[in-house]
Amino acid sequence: MARAAARSPTSEDIRRLLWQRRLRLWWLLLRRVLRRFAILSGAVLCAVLLVAAKLDIALVRFVQARAGDAAALVLDAVRLPLAAVGRLGETVGEIVAVWRENRRLEAENRRLLEWRREAIRLSVENQALRRMLAMPTVPMPMRRTAARVVADPGSAFAHTRLVDAGSERGIRVGMPVMDDHGLVGRVVAVGRWSARILLLLDSASRIPVVVEPSGDHAILEGNNGPHPGLRFLPLEPRVEVGDRVLTSGAGGLFPPGLPVGEVVAVGERGVEVRPYADWSRLDHVVVLDWRPLPPPPADAQPAPPVAVPAPAAAPEAGT
Repeated sequence: MARAAARSPTSEDIRRLLWQRRLRLWWLLLRRVLRRFAILSGAVLCAVLLVAAKLDIALVRFVQARAGDAAALVLDAVRLPLAAVGRLGETVGEIVAVWRENRRLEAENRRLLEWRREAIRLSVENQALRRMLAMPTVPMPMRRTAARVVADPGSAFAHTRLVDAGSERGIRVGMPVMDDHGLVGRVVAVGRWSARILLLLDSASRIPVVVEPSGDHAILEGNNGPHPGLRFLPLEPRVEVGDRVLTSGAGGLFPPGLPVGEVVAVGERGVEVRPYADWSRLDHVVVLDWRPLPPPPADAQPAPPVAVPAPAAAPEAGT
């Protein structure tokens, strides 16, 4: 192996290397000659063209015309794809601009839909508040607290509503509650920021009322239905369909004169009243600052009878 690696080049190898060097030299020489010839021929051609441009020769004009025609054809052929590429770029730019405008319009449409929903909500709330301002006149001046109905936890056997006003706003148990049409019920439970209203439809509701124009007093008793009934009427009631029912103020539970409803049926089943309150649109209510009269204390004793002195005896005659 060492002998093969260290052997001296043969004559064949030397001849091959010499031919490679000769070919490289010939190629370098040919390139130099061609470069010089190209420079010289270009200079000669430029001189010929300058001279021909100065001379008015038909052949020159013919060659120039044909060269212009060829250049026009070549330029026209090049212009078409370049114009197509330009139009393609413009189309792509327009598509990108339309896509961006579409994204902007979609975002603006979403904002407008949100504003529309908010406007509808505010419009409904505004109408409810306007109706509340037009509520029946309370017979005596008292403070009012507006509240929004936030929950309807009632069922078929319990008719209550939850409002967003509590003890922080002065709400207390027993206060009457109205909407823009008439009496709704009364407050039965109070939290710090909420209160529960017992509707006059509930079977646990008892309200002292008076019927106009007869003046008959009764108790409006809820029956978990749409038409509560009148109980404890006089033996010979003078109630007719269409009579108004107002709170009587008996017992101090409610202020007198609050509109309650209208008599819709008088028969064997008793007297039925349709409340003025609109249960389907009960979104806002007004709590009246009315303090029911407290019940007497359990250890209260009746007042002792007052002793009446006996009349003095009449004097006898002749004395």
